[in-house]
Amino acid sequence: MIKVPVNFKRTEDAVEFVKIANEYPFQMDLASGSRIVDAKSLLGTIAISQAEGLSLRIYSNPSPSTEQLLNAMQNYL
Repeated sequence: MIKVPVNFKRTEDAVEFVKIANEYPFQMDLASGSRIVDAKSLLGTIAISQAEGLSLRIYSNPSPSTEQLLNAMQNYL
């Protein structure tokens, strides 16, 4: 599992984040405390987007594909 902090400044950032997440085959969650949502769910991502201590969990081992994903999401990490 790969875990990285995430920060959204605007709702539009969350929308773009979900678009990017859906381009990759990995299972991903966004988590803050005891709240966890599917990172590919627009409604869930918007609902949790302003939470403190938000992190992205990618359920995969590090690979060139996960590095590509993280590079694509760099504006939100």
